[in-house]
Amino acid sequence: MSMWHIAKKDLQILFRDIPGLIYLFLTPILVIAVASFALGGVFGSSPTKKFEIPVVVEDSGQAAKDMVEALKKVEALDLKFMYEENGKEQQMTRDKADELVRDKKAAIIIPKGFSEAVTGGKEATIQIIQNPTDQVIPGVIKNVVSEYISKLSTAIVANQVGTQAVQSFASTVGQQHNLKLDPTPEISKIQEYIKQYTAKPPIKYETKNLESKGSAPTTFDYNVPGYAVMFVLLGATSAASVLLEERENGTLRKLKTLPISSHSILLGKMLSSFITASIQCLVLFAVGYLGFGMNLGGSILGLLLMIVSTAFAATGLSMLLAAFCKTRSQASGVSILLVLAMSALGGSWWPLYIEPVWMQKIAHITLTAWSTGGFSDLLVYGKGLVDILLPAGVLLGMGLLFLTIAIRRFRFE
Repeated sequence: MSMWHIAKKDLQILFRDIPGLIYLFLTPILVIAVASFALGGVFGSSPTKKFEIPVVVEDSGQAAKDMVEALKKVEALDLKFMYEENGKEQQMTRDKADELVRDKKAAIIIPKGFSEAVTGGKEATIQIIQNPTDQVIPGVIKNVVSEYISKLSTAIVANQVGTQAVQSFASTVGQQHNLKLDPTPEISKIQEYIKQYTAKPPIKYETKNLESKGSAPTTFDYNVPGYAVMFVLLGATSAASVLLEERENGTLRKLKTLPISSHSILLGKMLSSFITASIQCLVLFAVGYLGFGMNLGGSILGLLLMIVSTAFAATGLSMLLAAFCKTRSQASGVSILLVLAMSALGGSWWPLYIEPVWMQKIAHITLTAWSTGGFSDLLVYGKGLVDILLPAGVLLGMGLLFLTIAIRRFRFE
């Protein structure tokens, strides 16, 4: 038998496994599609995704109006000067902007007296409130503001320098009675004034992070929860393949001969998977804390609740897979498909806000969106136990639903 015959035999086996073939090709296609839709506004030729940015305009002068017009020219920004409350449109305020920054990622405030300061050659300030979980959107706004400030500052410098030059020249002419003048001293004065204004531009922007109860968040505060959820899911769902392997090997049939109910056998398998998933998650967070200085938030109890609820939901999903898949290879393919798709869709790989609105809504049918959202509330925003009861409750409910269906659906033979 030649190597060609061996290859032919293996290929025949592969192509007879229709479910395996589907998952072989469907998994990468689905993940590529999800990623492409999610990042469509960032890369490629698709229309630029607009980010809704609250803008508080407390000044009615021309300089403030010019600043607003400059911002409106940025395709990526959808400026919100009004908000709706109790069915009525109201002018955006600082308090409302602070509230919206959590989801919108940044806000712009043009304070009262801005235009007067600009026209008077005094230092004027534009304020940018940014959400510490994101640097992309605030960065875009900073670039726009900086560009406008640069142009406006240059105009002001030219105005100030020109005014000073004319005043000095008129004074000199008056003193010298129209005698021939040496312009060198005046040029020196102009240069000195230019240095003063270029060293400290009349307009600047200042940034302020959205206030949180905890310390300043780090990169690990954002990344560890997302990837931890993904790997916990991968580990938990692999238990489905192990359970189906035991069914194929006849191990489960032997267990049924013991004085123990079928439900107890399944619950025992789930308990083992749940404990493993919980420990895995704890280890990942411990490494993040001890090795990389990750914040643990202001509520250890809340963190433990999120870990337990995430592990429970992941384990319930694993049992559900075991109940509906016929073979271990099928379970392996489906689990990879589901985990990668949920990770891409639910916020494990990138923030949910960069996805289209319709995808953000769909994302919340996945346990990854609820889990990463709960962890983010604790680690990044410094929220407490009460604030994560909703995501934890949803995860526990998912796990219970999955487990209930799995117990009713699973077959031991």
